[in-house]
Amino acid sequence: MSTSGFDGSSDSSIVPGAGASTGASSSSAPWAVDALGPSDVGPPPLPSRADAILTIRVGEPLGRARGGWKSDVNFEVSEGYAVFKQKCIAKYTALYKKPLVLPDDSSVYLRRARNDTQAKYIELTSDNFLTALQYRWKLLTTDDLRHIGDFRSEAFLYVKRAAQPEQFHRATARRIANARVQRIAFKTANAVQFEAITSHHLDVVHARRPESAPFEVPEDNTTAQAMELGRQQEALQQQEADEQAIPDTATVSVRFNGLWMPLEVDILSLRRALRLPGHDIFSRGIYHEFTPTQPTNGMMNDQDHADDEPMN
Repeated sequence: MSTSGFDGSSDSSIVPGAGASTGASSSSAPWAVDALGPSDVGPPPLPSRADAILTIRVGEPLGRARGGWKSDVNFEVSEGYAVFKQKCIAKYTALYKKPLVLPDDSSVYLRRARNDTQAKYIELTSDNFLTALQYRWKLLTTDDLRHIGDFRSEAFLYVKRAAQPEQFHRATARRIANARVQRIAFKTANAVQFEAITSHHLDVVHARRPESAPFEVPEDNTTAQAMELGRQQEALQQQEADEQAIPDTATVSVRFNGLWMPLEVDILSLRRALRLPGHDIFSRGIYHEFTPTQPTNGMMNDQDHADDEPMN
């Protein structure tokens, strides 16, 4: 068999079902390789099945990431890189316990030689997958095979830490003051008005939100209730203002000795004396806004008495 380096030269020498050299049966070690023969014979063919020690690391590829989670990945060489990558991702999904994210453009990296630094790892692709395995296979010695028992390589998958959600903050006096400034700017830019209860509610809500969150009016029940309470408060304040505008006294005409004289009297006392309610019955009270329903058809046939005999 002619082996090839990592220069892209082809090598189709893959022998399925290579037997084990350690005396193990094919059922116990189905992907074990044959021991190397004499030097004049050349290396044995690349086995059809292999084992990868997958290390999942947090960090950038070919950087300084260290440590990680390890897991064995068994694969068929003939399946190609796409299947091998999916098996590695499946191991990652089963292993990770922290908020990690697998990049969309993630790749699996291979350590070709034992002494290769992380910067020399090879990014596997569909084009170089077989060639990289052949290069790794060529570097194995007889002692390596006798020590590990079968064809193993080291693969690496790099992931990133998931972005932590922005935390909510305490509504401190400083944050409420900053939120008030943003609310005033929002009100000016959008030509809207917020009464006192809604303004305070929006200031507190926005003060608890992350720093980068824009000011907005939440569409939730709490904000809707705050707006309704604000409208009711404004209505009560207007009612109190109207009551304060009503004078406490009024002028009535009284006739003394044949002459009509103006006399200022207390309105509340006069109402009590006349057995009238304590409010203005023309502008307040339960009936002042009543509007009777007008009939839509004033002329209707009397169907109820159509059969009655006329009275003489």
